[in-house]
Amino acid sequence: MAVKQIILYGVRHVELRRDIEFFLDDGYEIIGYSDTWYTSDVLDGKRFIPLEQLRAVEFDYIIPLSFKEAVLADMESGLEKQGVSPEKIVRPTMFLHQGAEKMQVDLVRDLEAQYRGENLIFGLSYSLRGILKKKLRPAFYDCSWHGLDLYYNYRIFQHMRNRRMLSTAEAALLVFHYYCFDYDMSKTAYHYRTGQMFALRGLNDWHNYRQAPEGADYVANYQMFGRKISDFYHFQRYEHQNRGIYRGEDGKADLDGLWLRQYPETKTENIAVYGAFCQELRAEGIVPVLIVPPYYLSGLNQASLDAFEKKKESFYAVVEKSDIQIFDFSDVFADRRELFADLTHLNSDGAEEFTRILNEVVLEGARRGSL
Repeated sequence: MAVKQIILYGVRHVELRRDIEFFLDDGYEIIGYSDTWYTSDVLDGKRFIPLEQLRAVEFDYIIPLSFKEAVLADMESGLEKQGVSPEKIVRPTMFLHQGAEKMQVDLVRDLEAQYRGENLIFGLSYSLRGILKKKLRPAFYDCSWHGLDLYYNYRIFQHMRNRRMLSTAEAALLVFHYYCFDYDMSKTAYHYRTGQMFALRGLNDWHNYRQAPEGADYVANYQMFGRKISDFYHFQRYEHQNRGIYRGEDGKADLDGLWLRQYPETKTENIAVYGAFCQELRAEGIVPVLIVPPYYLSGLNQASLDAFEKKKESFYAVVEKSDIQIFDFSDVFADRRELFADLTHLNSDGAEEFTRILNEVVLEGARRGSL
């Protein structure tokens, strides 16, 4: 495979420049430096390409160097005026948000190193933070991660299946909120800026990233710098602890916008994903069990409660057709403020209590053969 050629634009941004030079993947090569205000590389004296000569040089990407949004926009505009294609201009997004990617687990590497044939948990932060995996009986491996949508949970399962890792798993807990069919993390800028998309780099599947603001920039960054950053920082999974208690006033809180809006295109896609996920789990001899996690319903205002009920109705219109056992714990702690860190996330005391309920209500049924 041919090495891709890179130009760095902005010679004096030494921190960004050194980060890029250090973490750039071996499949890429910096062939020169350029600038608007300087006529040479004033740092290292390396090859300098005047701005007006860029159109005569063959390269794959040019990376403007600045931490400031307005300056990056001006640099991009100037490059485009010189005839540089917008598709070749890539912001150094992985170095602009205080290293969000450095604090992400490589999910694929983790499961390949740590999975020992246990049963499985799929979901996002509600299962990651709200279930004490070490106290579940029988043992479970947690595939969930912050923000992980239905599609990427399915893709992680497929990765494990394709590597013949699932011969001893018997059950999978699918832990999802009512909004899961309207949710696509790959379309949302937040999940790139917080580094959550980076946790999925091992799949090399960025789904609908071109529909997210700066999504193409982030994916190009993952390909250029992702392997070396992941190897260098190598963040590990840990047992989440949160003793905080939700402090909002009862009956006043709003659910976020995802609960209040419909996304028909995403919903259609996710319904198909959900159906395939359940079918393929069963084909592997794994019983899927759908779990709806708890909410602090007493905190919601009436408009949010109404939106909650509409999402619930829409959710059940899908899942009731799937011949899968459903355990809905959405209201089990509806007025128990002391168990919640926020409206939708349990704190550590809540996780302890929810894990006890899962053992007694869900997993005891599995031991009796009723799942």
